[in-house]
Amino acid sequence: MKKLCKLLALGLLLACLAGTGVQAMENDMIRVGLKYGNNALLSANLYNYEDCGHGYAMGYYDASRRFIPLGAVTQEQGVSITADGNVYISSSNYYETSTGRDSDVIGGWHLQLDRGFDTFDEATNTAAGYANAFVAYVNDRFVVRVGQYTSAQEAEAARGLWDGYETVSVAAPSGTGVMVTVTGTNRILLEFDCSGRRDLAMHPMSTHGETPITWFKGYRYHGDFVYPRAAGGNVSVINVVDLESYVKGVIGWELGGDKPLESLKAQAVCARTYAAFQTRHASQGFDVCNSTDCQVYQGTSASNATTDAAVEQTRGECLFYQNEPVLNAVYYSCNGGASEDCKNVWGGEFGYLKGKEDPFEASVAARITGYYWTVSYSGAELGAKLRNKGYDIGTVTKVYVSEFTPTGNVCALTFEGSGGSKTLYREACRTVVGLKSMRFTVNGGTAGTYYINDGDTALASLSGTYAISGSGVVKLDGTNPSVITAQGVSALASVSGGAGTDGRFTFSGSGSGHNVGLSQWGSVAMAQQGYSYRDILQFYYTGVSVR
Repeated sequence: MKKLCKLLALGLLLACLAGTGVQAMENDMIRVGLKYGNNALLSANLYNYEDCGHGYAMGYYDASRRFIPLGAVTQEQGVSITADGNVYISSSNYYETSTGRDSDVIGGWHLQLDRGFDTFDEATNTAAGYANAFVAYVNDRFVVRVGQYTSAQEAEAARGLWDGYETVSVAAPSGTGVMVTVTGTNRILLEFDCSGRRDLAMHPMSTHGETPITWFKGYRYHGDFVYPRAAGGNVSVINVVDLESYVKGVIGWELGGDKPLESLKAQAVCARTYAAFQTRHASQGFDVCNSTDCQVYQGTSASNATTDAAVEQTRGECLFYQNEPVLNAVYYSCNGGASEDCKNVWGGEFGYLKGKEDPFEASVAARITGYYWTVSYSGAELGAKLRNKGYDIGTVTKVYVSEFTPTGNVCALTFEGSGGSKTLYREACRTVVGLKSMRFTVNGGTAGTYYINDGDTALASLSGTYAISGSGVVKLDGTNPSVITAQGVSALASVSGGAGTDGRFTFSGSGSGHNVGLSQWGSVAMAQQGYSYRDILQFYYTGVSVR
């Protein structure tokens, strides 16, 4: 089972609802961040899969997400997009900024003819008259550059040879510029620099009308590639692909192509809805990332006939709640017995993200690796985990669940230590400790303690205890009793004593993930029991419609 989607923090959730209203996407193209931030690349190599395509057209995307060609086309199947500057290439096609023993070099300084051109072809015809010349697209005009030099001094020396012949200037490396080269060589096909206003895009060409496939970092992708570059930084890589092709890529990674069709169809609707209305990465120039922070996506590599059929049979369908699109169609692996209200996990109130007991997952629990789990920590280890989050209470001496949700999940976890106490709330109950889900109990190895009446009376167990209800006297021993609190009905919890005889606290639970929205394994169970994808979605999301 692949690692699954994690919901954004509450602030981002609420931000999605801010403004004058929800706007549907104006097109069906999705921008997926593949490499960005700390994972941006000095050089990104592309290869147009030879059975489907050949070469690339170069251009950029406009504000309407339309590819605008520059007229620059190469028949080379393997190209590299590299940050402008001196780049050294080893014999194994490894690109770096310092020289190696067997390196070729792409020089970052050039000479530039002191005239511009209206079209790529005009610039190309002029460049053909000079040795080692190529075309650059700089601030919305075409220019011709000549030579490759590794320093300003070297370029200035070469410029002197042009005196009386043609006016040229030295073009220095740009912090927003990128170079397109033939992979493994210093042959420049195009330089592109619009000072961050426009980003280079590479459009794979088809040989016989088939959908071309591009290899990037060991995975196969449909669509185009865009290369933003922040000033002085490495090159980001964004895959621009139509929404349905993107969803075909997602559900194979997120759920797996061996699952029942109806569960895959439910996953397809979730993945499509999540991507179509997502804005969390807008400031970075794309819609969704390719990791568990959004949805796992590595192109077409995990797709098969079943996953493709699930997408085609739900084409264009999304989730709606009260006639508005669902902004966060979130999901997780498995809930261990009950899903949870969003407010009890991230603090936000969303009508379609309500918790409920799950009667379906149990039927597939035996297939889920680690469905039931147990971990233990010493008091010192728990103290360190809290300290890493800024809560220093010394060595932990007692841990107990101080509040359960009505569905039996943990929403408050209290630690007492040699230097104070700390209560964690909502999702922090699992993430700070490093637990797989929020459905767990904790046992320090001593008898539990139940506090009743005035809070000062304690019982070691519920054996022989009774409660008076509207229907008479109810024996508590052997049941799962609940109490009424200001927050509603909660499971009656015992307070653990100190650590066990081995000096450790044991956490035992079930499920994996944040428990909000769709249970992926629950969807598998429902599909196996004959439920449709609409039934699945309307069970795990409250009050939604599919259209």
